[in-house]
Amino acid sequence: MSVWGKLLVGGAGLVLGGPLGAVLGLAVGHGVDKIRKIDTKKIINNSQFSANDKQMAFATGVIVLSAKIAKADGKVTKDEIETFRSIFDFESSDESAIGQIYNKAKLTSDGYEVYAKQLKDVFGDQESLYVEFITALFKIALADGSLHPKELEMITNISKIFGMPENILDSIRFGFNNSDFNIDLNALEKDYKILSCNANDSDKKIKESYLKLVKDYHPDNLVSKGLPEEFVRFANERLSEINSAYDRINKSRK
Repeated sequence: MSVWGKLLVGGAGLVLGGPLGAVLGLAVGHGVDKIRKIDTKKIINNSQFSANDKQMAFATGVIVLSAKIAKADGKVTKDEIETFRSIFDFESSDESAIGQIYNKAKLTSDGYEVYAKQLKDVFGDQESLYVEFITALFKIALADGSLHPKELEMITNISKIFGMPENILDSIRFGFNNSDFNIDLNALEKDYKILSCNANDSDKKIKESYLKLVKDYHPDNLVSKGLPEEFVRFANERLSEINSAYDRINKSRK
């Protein structure tokens, strides 16, 4: 069964607890107040949170935060909803479950912050996983062809809750087209940003940064930390961006 299919069966809401679990409970009609009171951090500290549970938390978080991002500009467009379906590869049999969670998340009065904080409790300092999150949220926000200031503000705040350094957020942004963010940089300058380096850095420093990124964003490494198999495509795209940026920088220095 896919990670999507697991979200509305087997008491997943009770497993996750907190606001994320409450959304799952809302989708299946369980006691939301009881689920919300479950302390996710306590479960994790007691080593009762499995790798499978982390994958469910990741998938639920993506659905919920995508729904919140889609409403950030004051409207939920068909394009944004369709983009969610297109960028997250799922079977038609999972569409109903995802749709239920997505729609319930749009209706909750909770702000996006509480969900981001719970994800921080689950994944701690796993920066590479948060990069996959933020990348997905940018894709959702850009689905209508433009990035609304409120959407950018929300995504930036989520990255801060995750503890993401500003240069890492920049490296994600520079993976998109300049026009999406009104970025005035040439292609090579963007490549340096993707590697979290600058043109004044030595060849050695750039290579060290590159090798660290390749290790951090290798799909096998991410899956071991809680990335669902259904999201491996995003990790591969990120790795491809890193490799291409490094190759272009090397060629420019010869």
